[in-house]
Amino acid sequence: MEILGKTDKLITRYFQESRHVEDILGIKEEGEERDIWRRYSKERMKTVSVALVLCLHIGVDPPDSVPKPSARARLEAWVDPYSCSPQKAAYKIATSLQKSYERWQPRARYKSVIDPTGDDVRKICMSMRRNAKDERVLFHYNGHGVPRPTQNGEIWVFNKNFTQVRQKIRSKLH
Repeated sequence: MEILGKTDKLITRYFQESRHVEDILGIKEEGEERDIWRRYSKERMKTVSVALVLCLHIGVDPPDSVPKPSARARLEAWVDPYSCSPQKAAYKIATSLQKSYERWQPRARYKSVIDPTGDDVRKICMSMRRNAKDERVLFHYNGHGVPRPTQNGEIWVFNKNFTQVRQKIRSKLH
């Protein structure tokens, strides 16, 4: 916005309206009311148990896998799964993943299950839910060695001989 003054000088005026130059006053809050959400969230937002369910089956592609590009990410939880034997790599991945979660939830109890069967997954879910009582349980599922979860949230796990994968119904895990 430009205005010509009495001396015919060009005066530029931007942001000179009252809404731009007046002091901004916020709503006065009492200190106790302001921090009440912090106290409430600490009481309510407790994750007491973390289940790390890793269906990796390193070295075997899942039945529904799409063609993989040659330049792809190879690290799982910052561990190269092909740097050592599949069993050692799976153990290293589980350990690395647990350490990552421990930074965020240092007081939670952790249980890792590597390449579990359906019964193993059900047992770990039931024991963690029983121990957690009314608190939250975090369920981390990594299914790179099995088909993708279904639209209904059903996950896939191995049978006891690793010869086939089976669908695990979500409602049976509660």
